[in-house]
Amino acid sequence: MQSEMAEFKKNFEERLAAAKKEKVKIVLKEQYSDAFDVLEDCENANLIPGIIGPPGTGKTLLLRAYAEKTGRDLYWVTGDEGVRPSHLTGAFNPSIVLNKGFGLEAFEPGPLLKSMVNGGVFGLNEGNRLSEYVQNSLLDPFEEGSISVQRLGRIKANEGFFPVLTMNPEEMSGAHRLSEALRDRIRVWIRLGYPRKQTELEIIKMNTPEYTISDATLERIYGLVSATRVSTDIEIPASIRAGISIARLSAEMTKRKKEKSVSHATLSEASTYVLVGALRFRPGIDTEPAVNALVRRSLGS
Repeated sequence: MQSEMAEFKKNFEERLAAAKKEKVKIVLKEQYSDAFDVLEDCENANLIPGIIGPPGTGKTLLLRAYAEKTGRDLYWVTGDEGVRPSHLTGAFNPSIVLNKGFGLEAFEPGPLLKSMVNGGVFGLNEGNRLSEYVQNSLLDPFEEGSISVQRLGRIKANEGFFPVLTMNPEEMSGAHRLSEALRDRIRVWIRLGYPRKQTELEIIKMNTPEYTISDATLERIYGLVSATRVSTDIEIPASIRAGISIARLSAEMTKRKKEKSVSHATLSEASTYVLVGALRFRPGIDTEPAVNALVRRSLGS
């Protein structure tokens, strides 16, 4: 048992080191370059920004790149109905409290408190999915840069603390509206959409460096993905991640089949596997037949 734990600790520390060395892969062009500059302007002006865009348009990736460039850690929480204020701030460990009382060593800080103490970038991902009760617990940290921790006291945030809200468009299914109080704290709104064709193709290439995929195949993948974004039958279309997934899966299938290049059949097969889970159709539409029809129309029979 001890040898297993020692091996796990060794491997865990190696993976921690690997994560710290890993560089963010992002194409800082056009809307992404503009958004990056506005984030910097917001921080210098002491304003809290919100980034709005469909899933998979690079909102969190942009924050990771911003934190990396400014030499800070990124802390984040993804909002949903189950998140409580303690998930943001932290909580006391009952077993340690029994032995040592309500001291700092018994407290396990959450990502919000860590970013405030350490001076990091705090990303509140899909903040509009939080209940209004949880949203309002963020008013003091966002407005005053301070927070009260029960039994420990009130702290003032490190000067490097930079909170950023990211959210999907409010009209999307399952999203709430921001509380009026929290919305008032978000002073700048940055909108991200799907990038232009050449930028999206560059993003796909950046995320498939180990594969040789022809420009013609990449064009067909983009044509399929972009077709989902104009279909009135689709509520949630294919994201940039879907295009990357199709490219990677079709390239790997081509290797397994020992084909010289990605064939029409292989691309269609890979696209179907990816899009069945990536798309959300309007109620009443059967997903698999709809995806098959979409692939046939876009890629040809």
